[in-house]
Amino acid sequence: MTDGHKVDFDRRTVLQTIGIGALTTAGTASISGSVAADESATHYHNPQYEPHFPDPTIHRAPDGTYYAYGTNMNRDDGSNDSEELLIPILSSTDLVNWTYEGEAFESRPGWTYGSIWAPDIHYYDGEWKMFYSLSPRPWESGEFGIGLATSSSPTGPFTDHGQIIGDNETGGGTIDAYFAEHNGTPYLFWGSFQGIYVGELSSDLQRYDMSTQTQVAGNAYEGTTHFEANGYHYLIVSTGGCCDGLSSTYEYEVGRSTSFFGPYYNQNGTDLLDRDVNNKGVPILTGNRRFPGPGHGDVITYDDGSLWTIYHAYDRQDGGSVDGVPRRVLMTDRITWENDWPVVGCTNTPSTTAQAPGNATDCSGPVSGPLAEGTYHIANVNSGKLLEVANAGTANGDNVRQYADTGSTCQQWTLSQNRDGTYDITNVNSGLYLEVANADYGNGANVQQWERSGHPCQRWNVVDNGDGTYRLVAEHSGRVADVENSSTADGANVLQYDWLGGNNQKWTFDPV
Repeated sequence: MTDGHKVDFDRRTVLQTIGIGALTTAGTASISGSVAADESATHYHNPQYEPHFPDPTIHRAPDGTYYAYGTNMNRDDGSNDSEELLIPILSSTDLVNWTYEGEAFESRPGWTYGSIWAPDIHYYDGEWKMFYSLSPRPWESGEFGIGLATSSSPTGPFTDHGQIIGDNETGGGTIDAYFAEHNGTPYLFWGSFQGIYVGELSSDLQRYDMSTQTQVAGNAYEGTTHFEANGYHYLIVSTGGCCDGLSSTYEYEVGRSTSFFGPYYNQNGTDLLDRDVNNKGVPILTGNRRFPGPGHGDVITYDDGSLWTIYHAYDRQDGGSVDGVPRRVLMTDRITWENDWPVVGCTNTPSTTAQAPGNATDCSGPVSGPLAEGTYHIANVNSGKLLEVANAGTANGDNVRQYADTGSTCQQWTLSQNRDGTYDITNVNSGLYLEVANADYGNGANVQQWERSGHPCQRWNVVDNGDGTYRLVAEHSGRVADVENSSTADGANVLQYDWLGGNNQKWTFDPV
């Protein structure tokens, strides 16, 4: 379903801004994807890993390391398309910085020759247990089903124990496993748009007892995650179109119950068993302009007790694809609570930049950002010149550029923080908002001022670079404010561009 990634980037400003010696570091990624760099001491940036990491699952090892596993991806080493990464593995110590560890399997499970989807990882009874879905290829015979593999190490190799349950037994939809233990008994949730079910497993987890099976949700769902909190059992389930690229309607919905076996009701009091139509419930995570189709993930608890979800979404940046294959990237957002109902990312939409685990606050007010609200001179580190509206203009569309300090209020900017942690940045002289023109996603799109539109192209993440400087990240595109061609001249234009780490993309904020 997914391809590997050859990293290509425009070297327009790289040599000017980071130097030849740093070029290898800036432009390198493994054959399987690229890992997000440390954004700052207090914030992180989505996506966490790209270009492809669908259906992620996560578990924490006894030594405190987090391990994430994803649906197969095609290799990027010249191999035939039939040669796929057999469950890629990532590791992290902080849920922000990820390292590619390799593949879970040395060889493809043989009970159906197909693609390995939707792994589910748990450390149980002193061993790493991974359930996985196996999808027969269109040109092969076989059935959808769920298998089990085990390893003494989170990085494998995993030993396959074959099929646990398949379509021949269930009648269909037998993918998307999720393991849970309840009152000392192991159980398996499973299902994809033909009902969500749960049943008992044998003590070695290698047999599923159909006679114990209970249906807990209707035909609108797949990708189940179960967890307990606030005295309830929660089922996060995915609904909608998962695989239509930027048109995908995938999203999270949730039900809760006082019983492991349900009934699971949503926020409107509807039993999830009665939901058979996609996207008709109450979403707790739904797509936005930058990241459509979020869903099918997992939940993990951080050291401070905060709850986080990892999931995949499509990324509209760079056209939403790599080599023609839609980018389903790894995402992370915090789960907070409203009347004991989970809220993802404070706004129920994917974040571009957010407070990192250990620094995150609740959503009762604006998320505490790296800068206090107030009025500032914003100076470019490369040139030392100030961000200003050209010619002290007060009209929609007037250009934003850099210029030496003139004392004009067109060089003063007021920062006001939004509930999701982003900032509105308004010009003191005009009262208009700093924005990316035409809500453009592309490299080189112009930065200008405009009256308030409410569009994410007018919201900015201020990211601490850790050296007394900051970068301005456009919420809708994930690209940063950049002085074109690293110019130090008065009047040099400001535009958006991929973060390359150069001083022409770094800014200081001095209170006025």
